[in-house]
Formats: sequence, C-alpha cells, structure tokens
Amino acid sequence: MILHIFNPEHDIALAYNRKHLTMPHAAQELRMNLGWIPAIWASDGDVVLVDDVKYALKASSRFKDIISDVLFVESADLKGLLAGCSIIDIQPWGWDLTIRTQLNEAGVSSEQLPSDLQIQRIRNLSSRALTTKVLKILRKGLDCDTCGESLLVTSEEALSKLLITGNKYVLKAPWSSSGRGIRYTEGGMQPSLVGWYKRTLAIQGGLMVEPYYRKVKDFGMEFLSQADGSVRYAGLSLFSTVNNAYVGNLLMSEQEKEEMISRYISLSLLNEIRNRVVSSFPQIIGDCYVGPFGIDMMIVAKESGEGFLLHPCVEINLRRTMGHVALSIPHDDATPNQLMSICHDVNYKLKINNIENNYVLTL
Repeated sequence: MILHIFNPEHDIALAYNRKHLTMPHAAQELRMNLGWIPAIWASDGDVVLVDDVKYALKASSRFKDIISDVLFVESADLKGLLAGCSIIDIQPWGWDLTIRTQLNEAGVSSEQLPSDLQIQRIRNLSSRALTTKVLKILRKGLDCDTCGESLLVTSEEALSKLLITGNKYVLKAPWSSSGRGIRYTEGGMQPSLVGWYKRTLAIQGGLMVEPYYRKVKDFGMEFLSQADGSVRYAGLSLFSTVNNAYVGNLLMSEQEKEEMISRYISLSLLNEIRNRVVSSFPQIIGDCYVGPFGIDMMIVAKESGEGFLLHPCVEINLRRTMGHVALSIPHDDATPNQLMSICHDVNYKLKINNIENNYVLTL
C-alpha cells in the first residue's frame, strides 16, 4: 500500500528544522485546498492523506478524467488503517522533520519512517549549497556553452568582501520556499537587506551568493532516484514564475518542449547535462533518498547580446515538484497544449487551460 501526502510547506519545514512548527496561513490553506492532488500521480487503490475528506472528494471530482481511484483519509484514520498492515510505502511531497513527526504522532511507527539521521541527510542535500558542487560537475568542459556560479559565505565579513565589488548579485538563503529567501543587490551592502542577511546567517549558518544573470526562460529537468540506487530521467518541465514564485507549467509532448528549448541551446547540450545528472547523482544522493527530484535551470542571454547560455543548476529540489505533477497528466498528440496553474481567489485551485481555445478546467 502506498500512502501519499501533499505537504507543500516542506521547504519551510526544512528551513526551521523543527519537530513542531506553526505554518503560515497561506501554507496551511494550500495544503487544505490541494491535499487531493496526489490522486493525479497515485495508482488505483492508493491512499491519500488529506485535512478534510469531504472537501477532497468535492475538489477532485472535477478532475475525474485524470485522477486515480484512491482512498482519501484523515490523520485520525491512519492508526486504524495501518493496523495489521506490515508493509507500507509512504510518499510525501518531501521528507522533513515536521512531516515525520506528524505521521509518527498520528500512529505511523518509527520503523516505517525515515530515521532522524536520514532526515538530516535529506535536509543537508536540500540546501542550496549543493548547487556549488553540482555546477562544477555539470559545467566541466562546457564553459563556452554554460554559465553558473554559486558560493556559500558564512560570515558578514566574507559577504562584505564580495558585495564591495559593486557587481550585481543574487543572495539566497540555503533553505526557503517559493522565492521568499531570495534578494537582489548591487553596489555594496544595502541597508534594507542588513536585517535579512544577519538573520539568515544566524539561523541558517550561511548565505548563497550568485552572479545576476539576464534570464530569458525558466525550465527544469525532472528525475527519479530509484530503490536500486540508479537515477532515471523523467522529462522536461517548462514553467513560469513571477517574482520567483511558481505560476504554472506547460502541458505538451516532450518533443514540443525540446523544440522550444532548442530555439536557444542545442539539444546535444541538453542531453549531455541530462546524462551527467543521471550518472553523477547516485553518488551525490547515496542511499538516503528514494523518490522524485528536480533541477531548475534557465536560459541566459549572453552579455554580448548575441546568443544564449544554459545555466544547468539554479536550484535542486530533492522532492516532488510541480513539473512531476505536469508529467503525470496524460498528454498525447490529440490533446491541445495546455497550461497547468495554481490560482487563488477564495481558495487555492488547480486549473488546466487549453491554450488554443482558452477552455478552462477548474474546480
């Protein structure tokens, strides 16, 4: 039996690394409203943990053509459900100390959950600091076609030495969600950022400093870390962001997505980066994590104004991503290209728009 959980507050939980954490209202609302979405990638007969079964049934009913026949349960149901069940595969959106504690207190035995050491290893690998190592692997010998630098600083003095150059930088907290831990600066230490970077250094022990690039297009590659230790490529994710926050994913064939990217960079470069991830990540991840993960990338305009570069590792998400969700939605040549997005009016809603005729599938 597989138990699925949508815990979109995962990145916040990684940042604070606490057993018990009161989440922002928006994160609680997102989990409540969209807790049913694992039904999109689950199989018939799987179980999905939600905050409210009646709400999940109503919200998911509009997507009956793309969801599986799953059983929705609440936390209070878990202990009885698991009684006598010796084997269970638990698959949250992402593993962190908070979700592990929630499940344990709801009746899931420690033996069926990752150990504290495993959770800590997952957290360490989820830090943006990992991008420094990965960029060296992915860019080796490809300097003319790629860009991307990332440096972890652990003191105000080290940060000051970098910023005093006057170059434009992107500052990132090692752990944060939906672009909240990202700031832009140029021309030295800006007074408006002093409080933020001091708190980040004190709480998270460091700060990532990266050059500012002229981004042209966001996209990502999605992968699966498998039980046998290998890594499998799942597909491309073409997504859009506003102020570094997720907006939506294009639903189209892999060939069409590759054609869009090939307008900027060669497919041979794209394939080389994909193959390097597949070959190198088994050693990077080791045996601490089995499940989906994604690498956000971007197309960057050259400083000369002529041509483009590939930034092959903007961020690593050692969890399921909206790109994985998009890949789970069936799409063939007969299906119009679509946009999958999350919007909010009274509640958070998943929408799938047919791009050609603006037909909207929504709850």
